[in-house]
Amino acid sequence: LPTIMKNTALLILTLILITSCNSEQTSSEMEKMSEKLAEKEKQVVELQNQINKLENELKSPQTIQQSSDYYLFVESSDSEINVAERLISGEQKLIDKKDFTDTLDISDNFFVYKHTSEITQTSDSEFESILRDFDQVKSEYGDNFYVRVMTFYNGQSLPLETENSKTDIHILIRPTELGYENKTFVISDFYDVDLKSLEKKDNSIVLTFEHGKFPRKQEIIIIRPELIKFRNK
Repeated sequence: LPTIMKNTALLILTLILITSCNSEQTSSEMEKMSEKLAEKEKQVVELQNQINKLENELKSPQTIQQSSDYYLFVESSDSEINVAERLISGEQKLIDKKDFTDTLDISDNFFVYKHTSEITQTSDSEFESILRDFDQVKSEYGDNFYVRVMTFYNGQSLPLETENSKTDIHILIRPTELGYENKTFVISDFYDVDLKSLEKKDNSIVLTFEHGKFPRKQEIIIIRPELIKFRNK
């Protein structure tokens, strides 16, 4: 009987040891599986975030286009930019301005015409239908853009006895690459304008024109897709 009891105790001890080993092995395997499951869940979350980002980009294509189209060809933020990227219909934006004092003749007297000329960007880019109404037209190609400059009598007049309609200068910038819109500008308002030259210089188009009478004055406008301004002498 003692021998049987001894063998029974030994058997029970062996079973306890076996059960304990199996439990430790099972616990280790479960821990490894939990780590793998957590890693898979992390990957699923990252993939879902990428899917959500792509869906948002597809829903708002105009935002993407505007961020890459800051008025054509401008790649760095340190460039000199004074042109609006996009204007809504009917909108205008003041780009640059300059004060002038012009002396005009009136018989044996003199008339001093003080005015501020403004360069304004407009949302109107349809010049073709009224092109015949312009007085002078000059055009020139720049790097990947085309410039057309036109003079137009704006219907306003000075208190002179002679013909004295004020003249606006219209500038149309037309990209030669697909995917960009035309941009239009108006320079107001001068007396007796004569467009002398429109020339490409470096990465700009330079407009030179004369205006006024005594003395006749000359002005220079710097034209680039991202910049339209009076050149300070």
